[in-house]
Amino acid sequence: MGNIERPEFHQLQQACAYLFSPDHAKNPAFIRSLDAGMIKQAFRKKAKRYHPDRHSHEGPELRLRRKERFIRIKESYELLSHTLKPAAVVSFPTPPGPDKRPRIIAVGGAKGGIGKSLFAANLAIFLAGLGYRTVAVDLDLGGANLHLYMGKPRLKKTINDFLVKKADTLSQLIEPTGYGVDLIGGDSTCLGAGNIGFARKLKLLKAIRKLDADVVVADLGGDTAFNVLDFFLTADKGIVMTTSEPAAYLEAYAFIKVALYRKLARMFGPESFYQGPGDPALRRLIQEVIASADGEGPSSIAHLRTRVRQEARSGLGILDNALSRFSPFILVNKLRENESGLPPVRRIQDVSSRTLTVSVRHLGSLPMEPGLETSARTLTPFVTTPQSRDYRNMLSTLSQQLI
Repeated sequence: MGNIERPEFHQLQQACAYLFSPDHAKNPAFIRSLDAGMIKQAFRKKAKRYHPDRHSHEGPELRLRRKERFIRIKESYELLSHTLKPAAVVSFPTPPGPDKRPRIIAVGGAKGGIGKSLFAANLAIFLAGLGYRTVAVDLDLGGANLHLYMGKPRLKKTINDFLVKKADTLSQLIEPTGYGVDLIGGDSTCLGAGNIGFARKLKLLKAIRKLDADVVVADLGGDTAFNVLDFFLTADKGIVMTTSEPAAYLEAYAFIKVALYRKLARMFGPESFYQGPGDPALRRLIQEVIASADGEGPSSIAHLRTRVRQEARSGLGILDNALSRFSPFILVNKLRENESGLPPVRRIQDVSSRTLTVSVRHLGSLPMEPGLETSARTLTPFVTTPQSRDYRNMLSTLSQQLI
């Protein structure tokens, strides 16, 4: 869609809410990316559900509500179709040149089974399809399975070969996938694979930043071990995945909290990218708050700032800079039909702002696609299948915030 005035755009948002979902309606990038096929497919799906002829067995009051809903859906379809102009080509920034390090996107979360690896695989393949030289790296060292979702049941070499010095560089471990993206896989069958030492972790972090690629998509383990947190903090863009289930989004917040504490704890350590002078007083105060037996309650970070202002005022700017540069994305996965991803996002954003004084950005929401589970079983990446059109459109919207 072309340039849209504010009143007209509000009408399009309302139409998009009826035809797609409230989440989509709040995303201007999604609205501007609409094309005729997306609008028609959404209308057919909603029409099948709400058309009055399909509910003649229901009571008069319920049939009336469905009829009113169907009228709104039809009006929304007509408005969007009428406003639609030739679909604009999505404009992504120019990929970095060969002398620059790759942009690292980490996919993490403290709960297993929420679809991290499946999403990481499809995102990497999608970005490669846009023309980015993309490498997918399996950093779930204790439970490596990214290769399966990229159509590779077996790997000749894995990241463990680099860690035990059988390979000099990570580039020697790259295996083409046949989908435009290169893969550096893992092998969780090796004893202690998920518990690499400090020196090997630093070596691995440096090697990842030296990969000859535009983008590196890193699939992380589903826990809050120090190595997982350090991989997450190394990334240019960190995605914390959750579902709408309370257990999942509580774990997502826990991941965000411990990642921030880990960032502060290692601020002056050898693995930190902070290049300024050390501050012993600030370091002591950070360690005191993090090591506190009761965590100083919900105001721990606010309390830390107060203590720093009183006892190490010169370090307040360093602390605030570290807090401002920690802004992870939250991505809600496996949404059921007509379910909104906004409530768990709002909860995470609210508590992160109040207790951690940091901003958590909403990357988006992804539906529970039956084809995803099928693709996982057949070792065929979902994003490469014909029925993934809607999913690819969503990835397009997400990618604009990541690249």
